[in-house]
Amino acid sequence: MASSSRTPAVPNPSNVTSAPFIRKPRGLEPPIRRVLAVDPGSRCVRLLLLESRFGKLRLCRQEAIDLQEEGLVSAEELQAHMQATVAHWGRPPLALALPQQIAVSQIVDLPPVPDAEARLLIEAETVKLGGVSESVMVYDFARVPLLAENRQSFWVTFCQEGEIQSRITLLGLDHQEFREITTSANALLTAWHAARPGPRDAVLVHAGAQNTTLVAIRQGVGVFASSFPMAGDFFTRAIARLGRVSLVAAEGLKRSTNLFTGEKTLSGFAEIVDGWAAELKRQLSEWHGTALDPAGEFVATGGAFEQPGLRDYLARHAGLKFQPWPTSNAPAALLPARGFEIALGAALQALGQGRQPASLLPASRRLAWKKHLSRQRLEFLNALLLAACFVALTLGIWQRLNLIESKQALTIKVQAGLGVVQENSSLTRELLSGYVELRPLFERQQATVDTLQALALLQAARSNHGWWCVLIADQQSYFAAPITIPTATTNKPVTEAAAGEFWPRRRELTNAAPARPGLIAELCVPEDADAARTTLSLVVNSLKKSPVFERVDLLSEDLRRVVADPKVILPERHFALALDFATTEFQAAPVRAGRPLPGGRFPAKTGPAP
Repeated sequence: MASSSRTPAVPNPSNVTSAPFIRKPRGLEPPIRRVLAVDPGSRCVRLLLLESRFGKLRLCRQEAIDLQEEGLVSAEELQAHMQATVAHWGRPPLALALPQQIAVSQIVDLPPVPDAEARLLIEAETVKLGGVSESVMVYDFARVPLLAENRQSFWVTFCQEGEIQSRITLLGLDHQEFREITTSANALLTAWHAARPGPRDAVLVHAGAQNTTLVAIRQGVGVFASSFPMAGDFFTRAIARLGRVSLVAAEGLKRSTNLFTGEKTLSGFAEIVDGWAAELKRQLSEWHGTALDPAGEFVATGGAFEQPGLRDYLARHAGLKFQPWPTSNAPAALLPARGFEIALGAALQALGQGRQPASLLPASRRLAWKKHLSRQRLEFLNALLLAACFVALTLGIWQRLNLIESKQALTIKVQAGLGVVQENSSLTRELLSGYVELRPLFERQQATVDTLQALALLQAARSNHGWWCVLIADQQSYFAAPITIPTATTNKPVTEAAAGEFWPRRRELTNAAPARPGLIAELCVPEDADAARTTLSLVVNSLKKSPVFERVDLLSEDLRRVVADPKVILPERHFALALDFATTEFQAAPVRAGRPLPGGRFPAKTGPAP
């Protein structure tokens, strides 16, 4: 384990490309994201398409491209096939898993220092571990839980940019967009965290075709990763040499026959496997500093472990009890096929699911991905804005439709109300027309009743008094008689020639008091002046108490007519009373002189013609 207890010299920044020191969230991204993980091997290229839909991960598709079966011998054929395959899968962003032998993954322990100074220390440690190289070094690191007292631990991964670019060019993916580039060890560690999230110790061993990659885990934290060039092809070549068969036949024997026990035991092959196990133990002892604990948990992945009898032999003779990749606690949507563990880990890290992420994206490709991500965010925001506008427009249309519907309902109610009003008006007109026809009859009937009651009241008022009525007439008939100017000697009617200049004034006075429903009663009171006035007052007060009359008053001299026979009249004791009947519903209320009509108008003066 490399560590740094002193501050080294600051390396040349132009020779080091680092990812952000404090790994931040990826920010606003579309809720549906896809990434295509590429795990290139010497015999097989594995592709895995992983989707994140609103935070829920789903393994969409996985496919293994056997280079020999597909006839992809030359680099040009492989590049053309990979380009066509990526295009057929919809050109999603890529996540590339680099072979571990071209990179270094290491725990670096530093003294407690600020983050900025820790970054400089890690850059210096990266240069020291990487050695002298003309190529730009790409590295990344992530803080891990404390593994030593008073020290800060970082998981550091670095690789030469030239090696990364050569692998991309070999696959023909230069013009594709890369979301993530990591190593097979880091991808394997991320896949293990997804399958076994709890803190435990384990050693992950992936034996592919040409290389064996191992990752040591302590308390759930990856602390060591390494690779050595002994794996499936190494065993195949040994079988071909020991059995003196072709490589194709040796590959068939390796996949179908138990060469460790039984009749088909291959002499010398067990020693080859022992050499592989010894190298594995040496790698782990180099990291651990002591002999390997055989009781530790070993997890086997890769095609080499599919050989019959291999895991049993390693458990019996090498003390390495390999277990298959765990699937019991892993989510059902994240169960890869055998051999796709590295591809799954690369895809998970690309979607931000890694606990110890180590990104080896070169600076140029990181910048290109940031631009792509900015476009995605802009498109996502535009989509959100369009969705919000659509929702607002839908709500507006819905409100308008509700308003139109309510207005239509209100219009229908108003039209129905207008119909009812028109029907009521028609019925009212019919009723009033019938009432108008009957109203004169009721009016005359009421006038007859009032006249009879008035006569009865006059008769009652005359009891115990010596006055008598010389005339009782209705006002219409009374005022229709010619006007007279009372004189001391005569009651003859006054003509226009006799009146002279006083005629217009008399006519105006006459027009001021038109006839009303009621009676005119002329009385003679044969008493002296004071007694006559007292008797007349008693008669007026007695008649006023009756509801039959609206007004009972003396008739002014200018309105009197000469109708009664002068022989029955006492000139000095002759009085005229105006008895106005109370207005009923059959009669219009009389408009008195000087009282304005509605609207501020005064009634016109009317009266009989002179």
